[in-house]
Amino acid sequence: GVQALSAAEGLALLDAAGDRDEAVLVPIRLDLAGLRAQAEAGMLPPVLRGLVRATTRRAAGTAAPAAGPSLAERLRGVPEEDHEAVLLDLVRSEVAAVLGYPGAGSVDPGRAFKDLGFDSLTAVELRNRLNAVTGLRLPATLVFDYPTPAALVALLRAEAVPDPAAAVLPLLAELDRLEASLVGVPADDEGHLRVAHRLQSLLTRWNDQQTAPAENAAVTEELAEATDDDLFDFIGKEFGIS
Repeated sequence: GVQALSAAEGLALLDAAGDRDEAVLVPIRLDLAGLRAQAEAGMLPPVLRGLVRATTRRAAGTAAPAAGPSLAERLRGVPEEDHEAVLLDLVRSEVAAVLGYPGAGSVDPGRAFKDLGFDSLTAVELRNRLNAVTGLRLPATLVFDYPTPAALVALLRAEAVPDPAAAVLPLLAELDRLEASLVGVPADDEGHLRVAHRLQSLLTRWNDQQTAPAENAAVTEELAEATDDDLFDFIGKEFGIS
C-alpha cells in the first residue's frame, strides 16, 4: 500500500513541508488500490483505515463466507508429532506473504524477524493475518516478544493446545498465597474451626469432582459386561425387590 519515493521527490517534499504550519507531516506515496485490497481482506493497519473505503462485493442471494475452523480444531485432526511441522508451515507462509518472499521455504525458522525484514507496520500485519487464520487473539508486540518463527510456533502450539500441567500453576500460586495468609493471621478457637471446616469442605468437593468421572466409567464398564441375571440381581438389591 506504500510506494517508494525518489531522492528528488523526497527533497522536494521536505522543502514543501518547511512552508507548512502543521506540527507533523508524513511524506508518502500511497498505492490506494493496494490499501483497498488490504481493507477488504481485513488486514489494513488501523492508522490507515481512514484513507480508503472498503467495498465488499457479493453476488445476490449469497451469504457471507463462514469463518473457517480454529487452529485448535485443525490440530485435532493432525497427529501430535506433526503439530510443530503444521504450525511452522503456517507461520512461514504468513511471513512470506507479508514480506513478499517467494514462498514459505524462503523463511529461515531460526532467523530473527528483524533480520528477515520486519518493522513495526509489517509486525502488526503479521499479527493480524495470524489472528485471522488461527482464531486467536495475539498481541501487537508478537514478533518482538517471540523474535523468531520457531519461537512463534511454540507460542501458537501452547495457545491452541494448552498443556494441562500448565493450568495447575496458577492454582498452586493461589494456594501459596492462601497458606501465607493462614500462617500470618492468628485465629481464636471459633475462627479456626470455621476456616478449617471451609477448607475441608472445599477439599472434599474438589476430590469428589476428580473421582466421579473414574467411578462412572467403572460402573459403565461393569454394566456393559453384566449378564441379564447380574442386572436383575443388581436392580433387586438396589430397590429392595425380592
